Amino acid sequence: MTIDPNYHTYDANDPYNIPGWTAVNQLPGPGYPQENPPAPYPESITVQTVVATYMAEGGQPLPGSVLIQADRRYRDKVTGDLVVPNTRRLKVTNGALTVGLPATDDPDLDEPFLYSVHEVVPGGRKFMISVPHDATGPLTLHDLVVEADYKEIQPPRIYTLSHRLGGY
Repeated sequence: MTIDPNYHTYDANDPYNIPGWTAVNQLPGPGYPQENPPAPYPESITVQTVVATYMAEGGQPLPGSVLIQADRRYRDKVTGDLVVPNTRRLKVTNGALTVGLPATDDPDLDEPFLYSVHEVVPGGRKFMISVPHDATGPLTLHDLVVEADYKEIQPPRIYTLSHRLGGY
């Protein structure tokens, strides 16, 4: 028996028939959300809304994304929960960005920390921010910049089996 590499089914009931799916553009299949919602933070940690606007001269919104990652793991003193840094890729939609970030100086955390921010937009830059726990209203991302050495955002590890690495 041979498998036809050009085989493709157009059966609407076939769960593997995802129009537009490629190895580069992995669209979600039936029953899966478009995006994975982030896990909730422990209730005692203050989460602040951070906003940013990206536009070119003349008011044209810029496309792109922003990578954000805490510079270290932190522990909630109330629940004992440990939060491990994970890179978050936030899409800039119509030149706007909104994200909920835990406050970096929350008194319920074991010690203060910072966030590494990498703007993947035309003219983007890399910088560190601090999110205060006692501020009110949406906070502007670029008002939170602090003078600190930028800590590179670590790419997520990808585990795979490869014949080149001794796998199957």
